[in-house]
Amino acid sequence: MTIAEDQARFLRCIGEPTRLQIVGLLAKGERCVGELTSVLNKEQSLISHHLRALKECNIVKERQEAQKVYYKLTDVRLARLVIDCGALMKELQLCKCQEVNYERKGNQEGGEGEICRDS
Repeated sequence: MTIAEDQARFLRCIGEPTRLQIVGLLAKGERCVGELTSVLNKEQSLISHHLRALKECNIVKERQEAQKVYYKLTDVRLARLVIDCGALMKELQLCKCQEVNYERKGNQEGGEGEICRDS
């Protein structure tokens, strides 16, 4: 796999809204599944599913203490990434269109590229 393919896989993994919320909460510190379920107001099975996906991508790691499993980010830079992404979205008004459509358009070098346009 190339670096670009690895990056795309990583972004797909965190690109789901519930997963972004989980990463955002874990940016503030370690949490157990019950806390995440309560704060996000989602079913425990759904939170566990998303945590499993984040764990498979090495974004979160877990530790067990008695009956509870606690999750935290594997690297503090992941917290910074999510915080910076949120700031960019607000400041630059990125991806504000209701539905994103892609059209093929040649770029200046004469090749093909995709551009985002509002519907």
